[in-house]
Amino acid sequence: MRMRRPHRAVARGLAAGALLASTLAGATLSAGSAAADLNDDKASVQKKLAAAKDDLDDTSKELRSAYAALADTQSKVPAAQNAVAAAQAAQAEAEAANQQALADLAVAKADEQRAISQLADTRSDLADTRSTVAGFASQLYQEQGTGTLSVALEAADPQQLADRMAMADTVMDIQNGALTRLSTQSASLTATSDHLAALRARTQQAQRRTEQAQAAATAATQAAAAAKAELDSLVSQQAALTSSLETQRSAEKNRIADLNAESDKITKKLAAIAAEEERKRKAAAAAAAAGAAEHNNNGGGSANPTTNPPPTSSGGFLSAPSSGWISSEFGMRYHPILHYWRLHAGRDYAAACGTPIYAAAPGTVVSSGWGGGYGNQVIISHGIQRGVGLATTYNHMSRIVAGYGSIARGALVGYVGTTGLSTGCHLHFETRENGVPVDPRKWL
Repeated sequence: MRMRRPHRAVARGLAAGALLASTLAGATLSAGSAAADLNDDKASVQKKLAAAKDDLDDTSKELRSAYAALADTQSKVPAAQNAVAAAQAAQAEAEAANQQALADLAVAKADEQRAISQLADTRSDLADTRSTVAGFASQLYQEQGTGTLSVALEAADPQQLADRMAMADTVMDIQNGALTRLSTQSASLTATSDHLAALRARTQQAQRRTEQAQAAATAATQAAAAAKAELDSLVSQQAALTSSLETQRSAEKNRIADLNAESDKITKKLAAIAAEEERKRKAAAAAAAAGAAEHNNNGGGSANPTTNPPPTSSGGFLSAPSSGWISSEFGMRYHPILHYWRLHAGRDYAAACGTPIYAAAPGTVVSSGWGGGYGNQVIISHGIQRGVGLATTYNHMSRIVAGYGSIARGALVGYVGTTGLSTGCHLHFETRENGVPVDPRKWL
């Protein structure tokens, strides 16, 4: 159970509390944070929550759940941000590869078109040369090799013979040139055809690369969109969970305020009981002193008056109220969710619900019933001990056995439970001096 007011002596611990709070809040990371592994982030958050267990042991389940859900979501954000960055980088790379593939394909197609045009020109030239050669062949066949002799016999004079012979040589040169051109053009046609085949193969390869690059770019775009959607979803969840956490924080503060008010009532009630018991003790002591004085005046000797024994310097007046193990001691705690110091005003004994609870010392049951945030509660006054009014409280019980009136040490008070502001089966045991909570170890 927690009390709201921190003692001034723990003010120096605020810095340590702030450090713990900042450590727990460190699950929220910016988009520019270094690469983070999701599993490591989750483990880190769970470790921090486990370390803060003592500070959260009396916190409502709703607040703890909201806090854990928010921390878990926050731990996923860095990995989601890294996934978006990686996906967008892959998308940019795939788009660049796609653009390069499209450019390569355009060049390949242009080269192929030029080769096709070249091949068409070569074929046209070859056809013309073949036609010329065919004409020469036809003429040669018709002349049947007598062309030169006819030129000589038909010449009227030597000059005409020389002219006709020169003309015949020119014709032969033209024929020979046409044949040479025919051979060259045929070879060029073969080479251009081979080149065109190679270019077509390159174009097909470029087409396949373009299709692959386009598919990769499409997949990368889809992956980037999915990663962005996941991040947006986490951000949206974080906003909703933050709102839920704030709602639970407010509810928790109200519950703690109610508990503090209940604790204040107990303090006032026990202080009044202690004051009355002290008054009675002093009255009894005064009466005893007066009786002793009268006895002495009547010659009855010099006996010392009866007084309370001096307070001892060690504990041991109280017995352990439960067989459970100690899950939390008395002391100041920094609440990592509500961000303030508060007093854990007793000692917690963890045990299964239904485990017996016993009176720590003889006394008088001054309260037995519902105690608000304390759940089912019994308060026992043990009278004036060591100069103070000592009382013990037994809280969160599943069932109360002890009723009002005297009770012996070790008598059954009730059974361990989890009623009131409690997160699990345990006994919250408080020791109060004049109504004020003190460390039970001082008296046990």
